[in-house]
Amino acid sequence: MRKIAIIAWAVAATALVSLRATAGPATPEEVIRSTSVKVIEVLADKGKTTEQKKTILDGYLDTCCDFVTISKLVMAKNWKSLKEPQQAEFISLFRKYLVATYGDNIENYAGETVEVLSGRKEARDDYTVMTKIARGGGQADLLVDYRLRKATNGEWKIIDVIAEGISMVSNLRSQFQEVISREGTDGQMAQLREKTKSTASSGSSLAKSGTGA
Repeated sequence: MRKIAIIAWAVAATALVSLRATAGPATPEEVIRSTSVKVIEVLADKGKTTEQKKTILDGYLDTCCDFVTISKLVMAKNWKSLKEPQQAEFISLFRKYLVATYGDNIENYAGETVEVLSGRKEARDDYTVMTKIARGGGQADLLVDYRLRKATNGEWKIIDVIAEGISMVSNLRSQFQEVISREGTDGQMAQLREKTKSTASSGSSLAKSGTGA
């Protein structure tokens, strides 16, 4: 799943940047479709180091992903129990965790391509774009969906990635809730601080301690 995730998040990372030069607001399908070539170019570029690729993709994240909404969805009812400084810290830590975790898998890219299949309207005026990651070499294709929500400036931003039917938001919500039920939100924040430091320094996964994607 990590290999799927890095390609999926790489597409997410370049979604809006690749559309800055286009006229008028982009449709959700255009947001995802137009990024695929750009993403593959970065992942496949043997002239760049892993760190250079991370830097390029990391630089795009805040323009295409709504980390405030993602954080609220992951924490669910527990979000309101956090004070404003804690909410701000959670958003920062959560972003760092995603970058560190999936960024360490950049070099696992092996020629996959992305094809936009279709899209559908969702509740709350959200929109889901369905894609297929073709792996080749006799391996089965993988299905990855992107759920987007329109920001106040009219741009579509990604709020969830669903790889092979598994929602990143739902998965992390369930795992974070397990920690909160035992240790409260303070315990969850403390664990996220610690695991964010460990992933940044050693590339280890939160899944190892039961809090990873």
